Amino acid sequence: MVMQMKDEMRCRRGRRVAWTVAIAIVAVLATLLFSTGEGVTCQISANFPLQTIGLTSLATGEEYVYVSGVPIGISIGANGLIVEGQSGVVTESGETFPSKDSGIQKGDIIYEVDNKPISSLYILKRTLDDGKGEVSLSVRRKGNTFETKITPAVDLSGSRKLGLMLKEDLGGIGTLTFVTKDGHFGALGHYIQDSETGLKDELNIGKIYPTSISGVIKGERGRAGGLQAEVNRLSRPLGTVTKNSLIGIYGEYADKPEGDLMRVAGKGEAKMGAAQVLTTIEGDEPALYDIDIVKVISQSDAAEKGMVIAVRDKRLIEKTGGIVQGMSGSPIIQNGALIGAITHVMIEDPTRGYAVHSRFMLDEANEVGEELLQYAA
Repeated sequence: MVMQMKDEMRCRRGRRVAWTVAIAIVAVLATLLFSTGEGVTCQISANFPLQTIGLTSLATGEEYVYVSGVPIGISIGANGLIVEGQSGVVTESGETFPSKDSGIQKGDIIYEVDNKPISSLYILKRTLDDGKGEVSLSVRRKGNTFETKITPAVDLSGSRKLGLMLKEDLGGIGTLTFVTKDGHFGALGHYIQDSETGLKDELNIGKIYPTSISGVIKGERGRAGGLQAEVNRLSRPLGTVTKNSLIGIYGEYADKPEGDLMRVAGKGEAKMGAAQVLTTIEGDEPALYDIDIVKVISQSDAAEKGMVIAVRDKRLIEKTGGIVQGMSGSPIIQNGALIGAITHVMIEDPTRGYAVHSRFMLDEANEVGEELLQYAA
């Protein structure tokens, strides 16, 4: 009897040790799983036993975003005035070219005049008219800076002019792809480049605005169509652009996100076959249209052309001819997940185009969020 009791006590101690080890292992696994997902908040219901939680799905780091498809107006600049070229100034003595020997070229960015930050043409005009004689200009060119001086010429209206053609920013329309749970957006799916100056990387600060599609120029073989909309830059912006990347524009969203909360597809999930694009071709309400994914390119690095798509929806073809300018950024949905966004149309066939994988766009949006947090800290 004594031996039997000792054996039973040893068994009980063994079971307690086993449960302690098991609980410790589960705690370690849970800690690892919950700490590996960047910015992902996971909640476990106490109503389910541990074995039904699905640790494998948690380990994949699935993320959900608010899928949009609404049109947006875009303004983006270079944190200074963009030089489009030199020009003459008509004075009482005739035409003169005050910037001729300044060394300033097309594509340069003037960011200070007499050590005062210059972010608009209005500020430049006030600065020049308040001064006298020669002015000092701080200029950026391809990541480098230099100083130069110009003596403004007085035109027939009495205003002092530098003899430069300048602009504050670029404007256009596109489509908002998604907004993350922590309030950062991704749009467009490709970078913005100034066709007149060639600037691209320098264009990294701007705003996005609400807009409404008022018309469509139908795409034809050999000629791209486009959505038409008016953008009121005096209206309250939807968000602030802080990054212009190879695969879209990204920044902080100012409004409450709208649209369905949807999972972002992981690598390998996009498949050839039926899918839908969420886009707006009239007003400001997006609608779903049928497309086919005709080619999927497996990519480890972000690129604008990760898929080839073909529009099959007769409604969309009848209205737009297929894919048109302004639809860039339109979300592509397959099997209940966000797999990509439209980026380009094939000019020779407007019913076909390219798309970027959504997982790369999500990475960019998350990086912007981390950068903003670091800046705030």
